[in-house]
Amino acid sequence: MKPSAFTILTVLAAVVAQASAAENYKVERKLTVSSADAAWHVAGDFCDIDDWLPAIETCRLRVIDGGLHRVLTLADGAEFVEKRIAEEPGISYTYTIESSPLPLEKYVATMAITRGAEPTLTWSGSFSSDDPSMEDVIGGIYDAGLASIGAMLGK
Repeated sequence: MKPSAFTILTVLAAVVAQASAAENYKVERKLTVSSADAAWHVAGDFCDIDDWLPAIETCRLRVIDGGLHRVLTLADGAEFVEKRIAEEPGISYTYTIESSPLPLEKYVATMAITRGAEPTLTWSGSFSSDDPSMEDVIGGIYDAGLASIGAMLGK
């Protein structure tokens, strides 16, 4: 029995759709610090990111639909709008990207400090993208931010 043209097209469409579906990624970077309090003082405020992430020129806080957002502007004028969705004061905050020039979907990230014998600042995120290079781009952003925080803390 020969497959119909409709069957062949249906199978081909399914294969193409599957091949172009967004991939899910998880990225995590850590910085061991000497003082959890000092590290959180630098990184723990939702809108102080422009002090330690080199690419960010300005951060402005806005309340949109009852949620706290930060509007990040890069040197070239590109903007990211991020919404804080959870916070544990002195421990962590979690946010989503609401809009950005990057080809990302479902981006959720957390900045957190772990206290104890080896205090650690962790920046982790998950997202979907059709562009596999986004995993390296996000990892590079996290690396640059944590390196800058480390330099500010004298590491």
